[in-house]
Amino acid sequence: MSDQVAITPRVEAWRAAWQSGDAARVAALYAAHATHDSAKVVMAMPALGRSFLKGQAEIEAYALRAFGRVHPLRFDITRLVETDLGSTVEYIRHAPNAEPLRVCEVLEWRHGKLVAVRVYHF
Repeated sequence: MSDQVAITPRVEAWRAAWQSGDAARVAALYAAHATHDSAKVVMAMPALGRSFLKGQAEIEAYALRAFGRVHPLRFDITRLVETDLGSTVEYIRHAPNAEPLRVCEVLEWRHGKLVAVRVYHF
């Protein structure tokens, strides 16, 4: 990995889960009633009729679909801003047969679990 910044343990756990290709591992990072908001949700799960996921079951289903399309993943973190309650992570997403994609995610944490995630692709 070619990270340009020091990575905290909770952000490394988040990245490792997404890079693992294990949807259950990804969902386990989230609190029971967490949300995950991304424009990619509409494309992957159009039947929901919204751009956000609610709860671990929807998040796990989304991760499973994502891994079916783009895996293995690699996130090279370029910037990380942390507080007790949040992480803002900028990274370059690498996936097979896809151009590298710049992404920023805002991760909100409570008691070691993600309660809200907002994803911005550019």
